[in-house]
Amino acid sequence: MANNEITAIRDLIKVLNDGVNFYTDAKIELKGSGYESVFQEMIDVRQNALVRLQPLLYAREGDVEEGNTIEGSLRKTYADLLAKIKSSKSKTYIVQLEELEDRTLETIKKAQQEVVSIDFNIALNYILVSMQECHNRMRALKRNVA
Repeated sequence: MANNEITAIRDLIKVLNDGVNFYTDAKIELKGSGYESVFQEMIDVRQNALVRLQPLLYAREGDVEEGNTIEGSLRKTYADLLAKIKSSKSKTYIVQLEELEDRTLETIKKAQQEVVSIDFNIALNYILVSMQECHNRMRALKRNVA
């Protein structure tokens, strides 16, 4: 069970890293759109989650997770391509970012099913609340640009 716990935490960290990278890219690509502060907040929430998880992982494993998921990289590339051919670059990014929020929540919930450590459990409960707020915000933003 402990191995599943570590794998689930590493998977979540990779998804959080995907989010930091994707929101950073969107912030650059949509510079001047007015969304930069929202994207920065999303980056900050993910970085705070990483700050909670990485020390716990290090204490258990002796190293941290710095990778990304293949799916996250492909989704970012897909959004970049769509933004180049679609008329609304902002809408394209926001739709893809909202899907990233869905995937992040799903990954957190999967991790919660695997963790047995109290420290990881407490961290995941906190992270779920903050990521649910991010998800709700991006869903509202998606509805506004639709």
